[in-house]
Amino acid sequence: MTELGKRLVEAREEKGMSLEDLQTVTKIQKRYLLAIEQGNYDIIPGKFYVRAFIKQYAEAVGLNPEQLFEEFRKDVPSTYNDEVSDKLSNIKPQRELPKPASKVLELLPTILIIAGILVVIAIIYVIVQAVNHDSGQKNNQAAPQKSESKYEVSEDSSLAKDQKKKEKASPADKEKSSKKDDSSKDDGTVSLKATNTEGSTTTYEASGADEMELTISASQASWLRVRDESGNVLKMGELKDGESFKTDLSDLSQVDIRLGNASGIEIKVNDETLKYELDPKNTMTQNIVIVNKGKEKSS
Repeated sequence: MTELGKRLVEAREEKGMSLEDLQTVTKIQKRYLLAIEQGNYDIIPGKFYVRAFIKQYAEAVGLNPEQLFEEFRKDVPSTYNDEVSDKLSNIKPQRELPKPASKVLELLPTILIIAGILVVIAIIYVIVQAVNHDSGQKNNQAAPQKSESKYEVSEDSSLAKDQKKKEKASPADKEKSSKKDDSSKDDGTVSLKATNTEGSTTTYEASGADEMELTISASQASWLRVRDESGNVLKMGELKDGESFKTDLSDLSQVDIRLGNASGIEIKVNDETLKYELDPKNTMTQNIVIVNKGKEKSS
């Protein structure tokens, strides 16, 4: 080991640095640092690298490289490439390794992109829901109008049929009808009595008046169908809460009523309310047959 090498080792040990620490600071391979300490310059590629490595070593352990070169001139190889050596020696040793960037900062662009996509998806979802809601409201508003139109057509059809029957009536029938109109004893009181029940079908007899009007009122939404004795449909569809249907029974021998929710339906003939023979809470779907017995057959 040369005198220069001993001086460098002493300074390194005073700093408490190992060759591995010195390699990390100077970026010079450990085997070259060891060669400098031992004076074995042959393994270092070029004399100017020897001077440059000695200078970096000295600066890393706190020695003045110029004084060191002057003091141990015999241990430092001479070279005409001092300019190159000086340029290499100007590279300051990195005493601390760069800290890796925060993982959060590295992932920040990706997080922002994902957040933006989620916001766009949420906005699209809200818009679609709003459009569907508006469409549903429009459909709900349009449906009752169509339904009411059907009811009006049915009622108008029934009135038209009644009018045709009156026009086609024979003189005897007209006279009979006139007598009914002139009768002062017909106060419109009707009797409704259940005469037969089979399964979910109950037959009722309506008597006591020549002029009878059927009224069906809904306190709950219910599907219903009303047909005359010939099977002609007078009413079919949903009867909503608060709605009612009326038709004249005076010239009909009977009507057949099919109810989907009997518990929400009230049936009247004139002012007489039909009392369900079958409990509507237990038998919600019922068939009601009302037979018109007229005033003559009233008991």
